[in-house]
Amino acid sequence: MTDRPYVILGVSASMDGRISLGPNRTLMDIDERDDVLGTREEWEAFYSGLQEKHDIDVFMEGSNMLVKETAELRELEPHQGDEEELYKDFLPDEVVHRPGRTGWLAVVDGRGRVRGGYTGEEDKPMLHLVSQGVPPEYLSFLRRSGIPYIMAGENRVDLELALKKMRDKLNAKAVLTSSGGRLSGALLKKGLLDEVHIRFNPVIIGGFDTPILFASPELEENEWPTELEFVEGEIMDTGHITVRYRVKR
Repeated sequence: MTDRPYVILGVSASMDGRISLGPNRTLMDIDERDDVLGTREEWEAFYSGLQEKHDIDVFMEGSNMLVKETAELRELEPHQGDEEELYKDFLPDEVVHRPGRTGWLAVVDGRGRVRGGYTGEEDKPMLHLVSQGVPPEYLSFLRRSGIPYIMAGENRVDLELALKKMRDKLNAKAVLTSSGGRLSGALLKKGLLDEVHIRFNPVIIGGFDTPILFASPELEENEWPTELEFVEGEIMDTGHITVRYRVKR
């Protein structure tokens, strides 16, 4: 029995491991020209299959999937009053125990960059995973908007602690992320990734700065690659290849 949820990466990539057509592109930029990495119908079928396999409680993304690094952030109202309470978990009962809630849409936002005020769906509300380094006006904004958040880490989100809190406080047993790149690299590096599902598309994108499947610091001299155990795979008539691996411990 583990003290954190089972964590799955489900991602679509080119044959050379690129997860975007270029640098600094987000989910908000996807249109019909991005069909080389999968149509909306194919993505929905892919993730529906993962949902059935794992009974997902939390769909987790990195902030870079939603907000560009170069984006001009929305200015927020200054917080008035004591800031101490802000830097504690905010899990309002009316959201956590909302009738019909089946899961969460979580975003890892250690710098307080996701400021659109999106509250999620009726059955899957938003949950922000934040750090002590975010400004008080951002936390005040989330509270006024009724958006729950979990505090984990000093200047960046402590993913291990955040996952443990999701297990302890929200009874989350399975987390799915489609964020390749930095988030998947961090999860892998910290030993927090349990399973990998990749849908390889028959295209090659290239690019020195185009986001890749796993972005993390280089291996140290005493470190070795993470080993995977093959579970299943399929080659489709279209040339797509889907593979499923478990991460060896």
